[in-house]
Amino acid sequence: MYQHSVERSTELLRKALPLMSRQAAALHPASYAVWYAYVSDDKSALHQALDAHLAAHGSLDEAATEAMYRRYLAEPQQQPPELPSEKMAEELHRLLDGMQASATAAGDETARYGHSLQQLSAALGPDVPSATPPALDMVREHTLQMQSALTQLQRQLAESQSEINTLRDEVRSARQESLIDALTGLGNRRAFDRHLSTCLASCLATDVAAAALGAATSAAPVCLLMIDIDRFKRVNDTYGHAFGDQVLRAVGQVLKAAAPEGSLAARVGGEEFALLLPAMALEPARALAEKLRVTVAASRIRRKGSNDAAERITVSLGLALYARRSGPDAALADEAPADFVERADRALYAAKQGGRDRVELAA
Repeated sequence: MYQHSVERSTELLRKALPLMSRQAAALHPASYAVWYAYVSDDKSALHQALDAHLAAHGSLDEAATEAMYRRYLAEPQQQPPELPSEKMAEELHRLLDGMQASATAAGDETARYGHSLQQLSAALGPDVPSATPPALDMVREHTLQMQSALTQLQRQLAESQSEINTLRDEVRSARQESLIDALTGLGNRRAFDRHLSTCLASCLATDVAAAALGAATSAAPVCLLMIDIDRFKRVNDTYGHAFGDQVLRAVGQVLKAAAPEGSLAARVGGEEFALLLPAMALEPARALAEKLRVTVAASRIRRKGSNDAAERITVSLGLALYARRSGPDAALADEAPADFVERADRALYAAKQGGRDRVELAA
């Protein structure tokens, strides 16, 4: 895409880095590609789309960065970076399995052939013309050489297969780590987006099946909690980012401890968290939200290396129930994931406006 000189690319690097570092996305290659493209051409479609997004939302999070990258920079139908590596490892593993099996079968056949030659040579005995035994000996020697070569091939394939297994494990581990927020140990925004999409797609499939069968039942309710630490900027400005990180970890621990089995707790922004609650109705979700609020408010976080009084931290919470339609075409009109998150966010904003340290239900 680019034919920039070292000097030009260095200039663009200096422009891109400050912009990239101010976003809510990690500083990974896809993010750099987006911002490099942004500063390199102010008339491009990406530049205009990014400006519009910033005007509306203030910054780019992981989901928006990935969307920009996929739409304007990635090759058509390109998969996420980790998928080709994992798929390649799986394909190599299957290929080596097949080669190993073929080599083993060939070795077995060669061994049987060599054994047959030995039996034939012994059966011919001393009455065979003198020219025949040397010819058989030559064939037998070549057979032994072929057996040795196949044994070596099998050993090399086993070593390669071990390396492929290691590669596959490393790819899976890296893929799993890419879904974890390093500071809190919760899921990150990417993990949340994927889990939300999977959860709502499951609801869609269940509703479609129920409608097709004329059944009255449908997928279980889904609730979403958006949680924000109150006056977090003041905490950072007053006590420093190290204490701010301590607060984030503490709130993350409360969420992790309270999250029911099958739910997902994630850090989706600087001081914003989400708790996705599949198969949970509104009232139990509201009770859980209140429990979270009270637990955080009752906790005290003491700064490391300080004897000062522990700080009181509170959170505001917005709760939304996933909106589904009824009737035979229910699944076709279900709420979009982005709209679901936006409703929970609006409820969170209402909690902030209403005085903080409270739970608000989405309309």
